[in-house]
Amino acid sequence: MTRQIPVQQDRLLRPRPLPFLLPGAPSDHGTHPEQAKNITQVTGKYLAQASGSPIVLLICAFLNTAVVHANATPSDLERITVTGSQYTLATRHNTHFLSKERIESMPHIADDIFRLMPALPGVAAGDYSANFFVRGGHSDEVLVLLDGQQLYRPFHMKSFNSAFSIVDTDNVGAMDFSSGGFTARYGNKMSGVMAIESLYDMPQYKHSLGVSFINARAGSQGTFDDDKGTWLVSVRRGYLDLVLDAVEDESNKFEPIYADLFAKVSYELTDTQSLSGHFLYAWDDEILDDTFTEWDGVREYQVKEKVSGEYSSAYAWAVLHSDWRENLSSQTLLSVARVEEDRSGGQYDPTEVWLTLDDNKFFYAYSLKQDWQWRVSDSHYLESGFEAKYLDAEYDYWLEAWYPVNYDGEDYRQQKTQLTASGNVFGAYISDRWRLNPDWVAELGLRWDQQDYYGFTKAQWSPRVALLYQPADEQRVSLSAGDYYQPEDILSLQVADGTTEFHGVEKARHVILSYQHVLSPAFQWRAEAYLKKLSQLRPWYENAFDLYEFLPEGQADRYRVAPDSARVKGVELSFQHHITSQWQWQASYSWSNAQDSISGRWYPRSWDQRHAVKLTSRYQFDNGWQISGLVYFHSGWPMTGESGRLVKNTPNGGYEIQRSLNERNQLKLGNYKRIDMRIHKIYPLSNSELTVFFEVSNLLNFDNECCIDRTSYSVDRQGKLRKKEERGHWLPIIPSFGVKWAF
Repeated sequence: MTRQIPVQQDRLLRPRPLPFLLPGAPSDHGTHPEQAKNITQVTGKYLAQASGSPIVLLICAFLNTAVVHANATPSDLERITVTGSQYTLATRHNTHFLSKERIESMPHIADDIFRLMPALPGVAAGDYSANFFVRGGHSDEVLVLLDGQQLYRPFHMKSFNSAFSIVDTDNVGAMDFSSGGFTARYGNKMSGVMAIESLYDMPQYKHSLGVSFINARAGSQGTFDDDKGTWLVSVRRGYLDLVLDAVEDESNKFEPIYADLFAKVSYELTDTQSLSGHFLYAWDDEILDDTFTEWDGVREYQVKEKVSGEYSSAYAWAVLHSDWRENLSSQTLLSVARVEEDRSGGQYDPTEVWLTLDDNKFFYAYSLKQDWQWRVSDSHYLESGFEAKYLDAEYDYWLEAWYPVNYDGEDYRQQKTQLTASGNVFGAYISDRWRLNPDWVAELGLRWDQQDYYGFTKAQWSPRVALLYQPADEQRVSLSAGDYYQPEDILSLQVADGTTEFHGVEKARHVILSYQHVLSPAFQWRAEAYLKKLSQLRPWYENAFDLYEFLPEGQADRYRVAPDSARVKGVELSFQHHITSQWQWQASYSWSNAQDSISGRWYPRSWDQRHAVKLTSRYQFDNGWQISGLVYFHSGWPMTGESGRLVKNTPNGGYEIQRSLNERNQLKLGNYKRIDMRIHKIYPLSNSELTVFFEVSNLLNFDNECCIDRTSYSVDRQGKLRKKEERGHWLPIIPSFGVKWAF
């Protein structure tokens, strides 16, 4: 049977390496530690990856976070994992630390694999969103791929902070995540790569039905033409709207309706070629119509909010995998993508804002991509490829707002933008990997990218270099550096904030130093230090009180951030202990510092979390039940907030309160802490199996501060101004459950 995943075949189709650790997730070696001894004896002896920049002149270090498969030999250079800071979350091989089955037993909100990302070191996220930040970068700095196809804004409930992803976790066969130092194969993103592969093995049970607290799904797989072809189809529908409709009162209406469909067909054309076709469709219809009462310290008043959105994303692509010779192969991908987003809403708050807006976007992308792998000799391996895209985006935006309270002297704002942007994006790369001797492997990579759309024409060269040195079987040190560029996405023009021209290309220079030590077959640890220097940054807009406002661009606390440069540095420590075949734990500690330089001063980024601790443990009882726990702790995020002062009102001789935004991010929210638990069991039935789980997020119901809800002022008897600040909170305790029947 031919390979069923024709993309990234050197990483996904051959015996795959074992990434070191997913902090916050149980390991899955599939054996008792003593039985796994043959695996750990070759820990990293023949692995390397590289990406970096000779311009830096500092060849820095990252630890290749993989352990080569036990059958790998020194001549298998193409099998070496080449990405640093890499984590594999699901795979068919039981030698990997976290299998698909283990993911199903771990607590993560809505069974969304994107929601599992904050368990990794260097990843930060808020409770309200499935989107995340990688090593201090913006949330749009991660390249998301599904079977080789780039996904654009791959989220449901975009009107409400992109609460869930459009990728059904049950369809995930493997996922590689890189938080830095990725190879020249990947471009146009500065912080990370999330490469997802759909199911490719034929399971024992080919059909499934599932229901959870959030959604219901159905899936089916099969073969045809004497097993030359395989097919997969799944459909998922969220039913939060039905749950909320049963409990909310007449003054509140919240109906987040969403669904997605995924289908794939693969066929073995010849012994050396296979063709696969893929289709992904996601759809949302969201409504929030809410009226509630507020108190300003003097009187009660009503606030009305209304948000509605219709979103759809459609992707169709085909991949041809060709083995031209035993040592030469290629993958060719042809695709079309369409994204449509329609959002409208309004807000009436007599003390803050009256606004109405209408936001419509339409986007098409046509892509051709090809990747080649050539094993020149036992000590020399080449990868190369190119990509060409035609992009077309339409914007139609209108906003009108009045502000009883304003911070910039503007009490009325109107914004109207209509424009069409189209053009081309090209990219090409080559990556040359050499085994210098049994202990050293080097890789040089070079990437070229060019963008040409709507008066925006730029080109970039991105050199990358890396070395791996292993002084002993149990220890590995690797060095890498690289330049990474990110143009403003044609779909991400900030028209809501009055921007009508695309900014130049942002640049990040990665420097990573890592060391890994396997102390025993059951215990290993890793230390990694990194530095990212960012320049040519495009300005962006934030809200001073809450990063997750539903209608952020219309709020009075909206302000512009225009850094001259930025830097992110950090240290990550990870530990993994496989105590017995039934009991494992993992832990990680991260220290990081993400700052922007603005007019000669350094300010923390709004998602900067100086300290973060993540701990996971899993235990399997003799009766088949599994219990898993996740513990999160991180420093509170910075916040800007506001201040007030008494100013004499000349006409009447009295005083009034003049309000202004504070200096950027000089306040701190409270430290974040959360404990999640899940119990899970699979019941074998006649010709089928039943999986059940129960989960509680934020088990101890911690009040974690997320934002500033309201700031009010009063004057005491001595004539002094008193300020009262009310903090909002992340999600409270949330119980959940789920059942899946596979047959």
